[in-house]
Amino acid sequence: MTTTLLIPRITRVRRALVAASILMIGLTCPLGSAAHADVSAAARAFADGQTAQLEGDYDHAAQSFELAFSNAPSKEALRSAVRARKLAGQLARAATLAEVLLVQYASDAASTKLAGEVIAEARPKLGRVTVSCRAKCSLAISGRAMSLPPAESRVLYLQAGRHTVEATFDDGRTATREIAAVAGADSQIELEAPPPSPVASPVQPAVQPAAAPKPEPAEPRGLRPLVALTGGAVAVGLAGVGIWSGLDTRKAHDAYVANPTHAAFTEGRSKQLRTNVLFGSAIAVGVTSAVVAIWWTRWGSGEAPPAVSLAATAGGGLVTYGASF
Repeated sequence: MTTTLLIPRITRVRRALVAASILMIGLTCPLGSAAHADVSAAARAFADGQTAQLEGDYDHAAQSFELAFSNAPSKEALRSAVRARKLAGQLARAATLAEVLLVQYASDAASTKLAGEVIAEARPKLGRVTVSCRAKCSLAISGRAMSLPPAESRVLYLQAGRHTVEATFDDGRTATREIAAVAGADSQIELEAPPPSPVASPVQPAVQPAAAPKPEPAEPRGLRPLVALTGGAVAVGLAGVGIWSGLDTRKAHDAYVANPTHAAFTEGRSKQLRTNVLFGSAIAVGVTSAVVAIWWTRWGSGEAPPAVSLAATAGGGLVTYGASF
């Protein structure tokens, strides 16, 4: 029993090795100018596809063959991918790969024969769409990427109905088009990368204008309030002395009436003159202080000028000066 289980495994391994060897030989010529092609990865992918195909997993086999072709393009890998897609019942994908096979290996009889057979079967059943890109692009159909090298033009076969074709360019920009495929009909679309997004210039911080220096407060004009207040106080003092002098003059008048002598008359006239001078001076100083207080005094903001009033009295006049402190 053990021997029976090992034989199939050994046979599959040998087949995979043989397939890999065949692929390596087939890759020798086309890869002569492709120094950077990953031949080792392509050989591993091709061997994996052979193994999957022997096991009947055609979808996995097709993916591996397409990966081998993407890593190191060869007609053997692409022909195997076309056959695996057809065996998996994926005629649209097989016909799309057949178009690539027909274009890239037109001088190879086996390739053109296989491609012609698959395309002839697909043309009446599927819509044929030619996609052109302004620059090389990779395509995805309805969100499913195609594992093919970027190209400027691809022929796609699609089931009848609406599909989304998305192109991705080398710089990462993408373009998308909606297309309605019609069975047996040809159509063509062109995709162009959108313009690059403008690079936002750094925002310069707003320069705040320098604050204008505050103007120096103007030096207030006029006399200080002390001048008017002093004048008012002097006027009040003179008025007080004038009242006293007026009383003294009245006494001298009574004395003269009681004893009318020349000396008493002369003294009374002298005191009367003194009283008149005092009251006149008080009135003059009071009026002058009032004028200074109202028009020429520098009072603080909101202050009212002092109130000055004049009143006549029995002996002459009375000056009243009032201010708030």
